[in-house]
Amino acid sequence: MAVNVESGQITGTWPAEGAQFLNDPAVDEAGRVFASDMLANRIYVLDNDALTVWLESEDLLHPNGLRVEDGRLLVAGWGRDIQSDFSSKTPGHLIAIDLNTKAISDIGSGEPVGNLDGLEPDGAGNWLVTDWVAGALFRIHPDGKVEQLMDLNQGSADLEFLEEKKLAIIPMMMDGKLVATRLGGAT
Repeated sequence: MAVNVESGQITGTWPAEGAQFLNDPAVDEAGRVFASDMLANRIYVLDNDALTVWLESEDLLHPNGLRVEDGRLLVAGWGRDIQSDFSSKTPGHLIAIDLNTKAISDIGSGEPVGNLDGLEPDGAGNWLVTDWVAGALFRIHPDGKVEQLMDLNQGSADLEFLEEKKLAIIPMMMDGKLVATRLGGAT
């Protein structure tokens, strides 16, 4: 749905054929809007006023958080084989998709990290990522090294990071509250 931010009026809607669980949007330099569909293992794109499936693959690891960066679409993967309680048999990790070729690659070794949800840069070349099921905040380095920064309750979702204040704000969906914490530098 597109909304005129000045008037509050809805200016466009696009049906997502076959969508099951549309989630995090990300916009590239060309203005294309990508949206993950975690349950269907798809990524949709809104381009030239048409919403279509851009990529569908088991290698997307049930995509959740998205971010466009350096010609790539970064994906916080939930994991493989989602269970009825939303855990997965194999937890996910960060992946990168080349925006031109759609080639999927792991960030780091591809070792499981968690049921990844939110994804934001930390301003120092790394990414902050939440784990919804286990409840955690991680810093993931470009080489895939993972640091757990916070142990949280289940339900830690899409986060916001205010770089100038070094402040991570995390909605806790199961608790009905926000957690905010100042982060130190990358190690």
